[in-house]
Amino acid sequence: MSKTAKVSDHRNEPGPLKPMTVDPLPERPLVSILMSNYNYGAFLGDGIESCLCQTYDKLEVIICDDGSTDYSTHILERYRYLDRRVKVVYQAHGGQSLALNAAFRESTGDIICLLDADDVFMPDKVRRVIGGFAAAPDAGFAVNRMSRVDRARKYLGDVPLISPLASGWMRPFLSLSAPHVASGLPPCSGLSLRRSVAEAIFPLPGPLTAYADTLIQVLAPLMTPIVAIETPLSEYRVHGANLAAVHEFDEIRLRNLAVCEREIWHAWRRFLSSPYSALPPNFPLPPKMPPSPMSYAYSRFRSRSKSRDDRQVISREYFRTWPRSFQWYWRASSLMPNWLFRKSFAFMYGQTRAKVVLGKILRAYRKGFRLGRQLAPRPDARPF
Repeated sequence: MSKTAKVSDHRNEPGPLKPMTVDPLPERPLVSILMSNYNYGAFLGDGIESCLCQTYDKLEVIICDDGSTDYSTHILERYRYLDRRVKVVYQAHGGQSLALNAAFRESTGDIICLLDADDVFMPDKVRRVIGGFAAAPDAGFAVNRMSRVDRARKYLGDVPLISPLASGWMRPFLSLSAPHVASGLPPCSGLSLRRSVAEAIFPLPGPLTAYADTLIQVLAPLMTPIVAIETPLSEYRVHGANLAAVHEFDEIRLRNLAVCEREIWHAWRRFLSSPYSALPPNFPLPPKMPPSPMSYAYSRFRSRSKSRDDRQVISREYFRTWPRSFQWYWRASSLMPNWLFRKSFAFMYGQTRAKVVLGKILRAYRKGFRLGRQLAPRPDARPF
């Protein structure tokens, strides 16, 4: 990592500014579930059914089909005919952000829940999210733990894998020198927003054709406290075709990731210059995007040379926003030959078999540790 890059110290950044105000929830709020679908006909029915079978029924399910060429249309039209809560929007293929934007424009709910078309909600998901917001009336962002499952919905592990869910007012701990995803945030199907917070984030940038949920993970904690629901309320399906569950990476995928990272950086900077950020008018914004993790990884994947001179160096602006485990990894990566970097990168950022096995071991360890604490005698317990 570069030791000479200039970075503003955390002490020069604004203190814990007040979060944005959210309106009180009505007694029975309307919940809008937004889905974007592109050729996920094999899973789409499961996702829609999981919404319509919720224990809370005042909801609308808005699905934008992003130019699918499989049999998704037949599934969507059948559900629209069977249940008036289902609304369908069709558009030419334009990517995840444009599809979610189209669904959001059709929504009217007080609470917005996101659901990937290949994922599933647990029956109590919506009711638990409403309860979380009701218990924390100042919070506008809710996250829930998820279960990682395979194509047939067999359990593989938890999401997040190790860390507890992010909770509370996180802004004082988030860097303003680069986009910062707080540790312990689940992906798309574990995210819910109060409408006022969603309106400050949407519309999502059109060129962000994938990983639109990452931008929400970056921006929402800068605006509002987080409600954390530790019960798994969503299933994250790993089936090999979804972008965030790949087993290995190649140059094309890394190039696309670098493009998405750039779009997220520009959207993050636009947010910082907007009234929603609540920053002082004279706050010094970063003038340009620093060398980033994915652009560095793309360079490493393309390189056939053993020399490190031509490789990009990740800026400290990004480096200091990562969890400690990722900092250790990226420090070590500069010493790795390219073949080892590619293998280790897949483990850190993909869903390799070794990672799934590790997740099962960690979950078993945590369950055993909790059980041991419950069975341990209390210090004040008296013998018979």
